[in-house]
Amino acid sequence: MGMKLYAFILVLSLFSYSGLQAQEFAEIKLADSVSISFDVGSSVVRNSTAFLNKVNHRKLAYGKIKLVAYTDTIGSVSYNKALASKRLGSVLKLVESSNMKDFIIDTLNKNEERRTSRNDEEAFRRVDVFVYEIKPTIKYNVPINLRINFHSGSSNIVKGSMENMRILEMLMKSDTTIRIKLNGHVCCEPDMKLSVDRAEKVKSYLVEQGIQANRISCKGYSNEAKLFPESNEINKSRNMRVDVVFIKSERK
Repeated sequence: MGMKLYAFILVLSLFSYSGLQAQEFAEIKLADSVSISFDVGSSVVRNSTAFLNKVNHRKLAYGKIKLVAYTDTIGSVSYNKALASKRLGSVLKLVESSNMKDFIIDTLNKNEERRTSRNDEEAFRRVDVFVYEIKPTIKYNVPINLRINFHSGSSNIVKGSMENMRILEMLMKSDTTIRIKLNGHVCCEPDMKLSVDRAEKVKSYLVEQGIQANRISCKGYSNEAKLFPESNEINKSRNMRVDVVFIKSERK
């Protein structure tokens, strides 16, 4: 009787994973872009009001901002790298004072780097601002593939998964009624402990970012809920993952 009950519960749990492969956690697309020009050797934004008006005009629920700084070739490479960093800081302060302050923000210091042989020095005294709209998949009480993956045999998250970690963090900060269950998985051979450790690793990250621990629960599935046939290394790595189940609370 006990074995039959266990088998029934296991089948019921795995049934909830049907169709999971088709679920995309988030769609990200470019919504807008603007270039901010600077005077020679300066990190002061020329017209901060115009920039803020343009940014605040965009009404996005969730998003990401990428700042890319360039410089001319006047002065040393080390000087220009520091100058580009200061320009990034100036624009970052403006973004953090806008209605997009809670978005994911990435910065890239390209200083003297060029994709073109054109030697138009003035054109490279700038910071490019790219605004991306993020449309997350929030379906309650069904598992969604976060595309948060791990190195083989460990609970160390692969670098390419960090963006979705940050998106999940942003969602939970913007809507405090959301609770989640994190489901950990392994590939190949059974390893319940590792599957739980992977779910706990994602939880630890979220808690470190200020999410309340009591809003997050964890469960391990060992290797019992594979999304992909493990016929090659790529599919194996995809099965080393954590999924999320969104749970809506009745009140904040």
